[in-house]
Amino acid sequence: MRFVDAPKRFAEIDALKGAGILTVVLIHSLRDAWDPWISPGELWLKVVTRFAVPAFLLCSGFLYATTSPVPAATVAQRLRRVLVPYLVASAAAQIMWAAHGSAHDAPTVARELLLGSSFGPYYYVFVHFFLVLCVPLFAILPRALFALLTAVFLVSQGYLESGMAPVVPSFWYWRNPLLWWGYFLVGWLVRLHYDKIRRLVSERRGVLSAGLAIAVVVFTGVASGEPRAGLVRGAIWLDIYAILGLLFVFQCGRGRSPRWVRSLADAAFAIYLIHLFFVYGAQSVVRATSQSFVPVVIFVYWSAGVVGALAVIGLARVLLGPRSRDIVGA
Repeated sequence: MRFVDAPKRFAEIDALKGAGILTVVLIHSLRDAWDPWISPGELWLKVVTRFAVPAFLLCSGFLYATTSPVPAATVAQRLRRVLVPYLVASAAAQIMWAAHGSAHDAPTVARELLLGSSFGPYYYVFVHFFLVLCVPLFAILPRALFALLTAVFLVSQGYLESGMAPVVPSFWYWRNPLLWWGYFLVGWLVRLHYDKIRRLVSERRGVLSAGLAIAVVVFTGVASGEPRAGLVRGAIWLDIYAILGLLFVFQCGRGRSPRWVRSLADAAFAIYLIHLFFVYGAQSVVRATSQSFVPVVIFVYWSAGVVGALAVIGLARVLLGPRSRDIVGA
């Protein structure tokens, strides 16, 4: 029997996307890891929040999963729904740079649009673009071959995350399919076996949740050590999967998510594209001037990103109606 996409809503996917986007805004509210003024508290938060982008990739793999041929029209529609909002946001970013006296020349703008770097965090679009193109291929692969492909990407992911791989420029490290595609493929496999997983979780949710919660505590504790150590880097990687698993198990098979979670999940891509304007704006007004960990300042940045993005989305929906989804992403 062939698996066919189901037009239903999954509470666990809403939970992953909702938690993921709130965490993404938090990540960008922290100082950069290479900032000499970054506090130990912010460095720790950067470690334990690394599950956010993997959550989106896992959700995409889950939602795209199928064993039926994928028409070219479907691929084109998916690309359009990603690329149009991305290009609108990137154009706004270029205008912002110009307004601040840092206008880029035409070749630089073209390169940044192609590589997802008008804002650094836009690398996700670059990664997602190629995954969408590969969906028709993934859909026709035999199950055994797809499982083998997933294993290969998980091994490569672990190799990169361990720090044993040759060092590459960070720009390309964050665009490396060997780092990211494993999450997408795992999400795809989970969807193909979803009925069995859902039954297992329904029968043993308490035990699974407790085990995963303990794993999160243990891996997070180890991950708090010296970040250059191989054991610590491995713990950071395993912590990502433990957190993803805990969020998934907690909501797996439940009827519906709360309405605010569903709304947040639906707006996740648009929030991702828009929040940086407000976070950067808040950082230019309220500056962290010491190496101390000041949660209030971080909360100001985070609130500006979330509230500002939601305000723009709300205004776009009023002005554009249903076309807001195609233009701003929500």
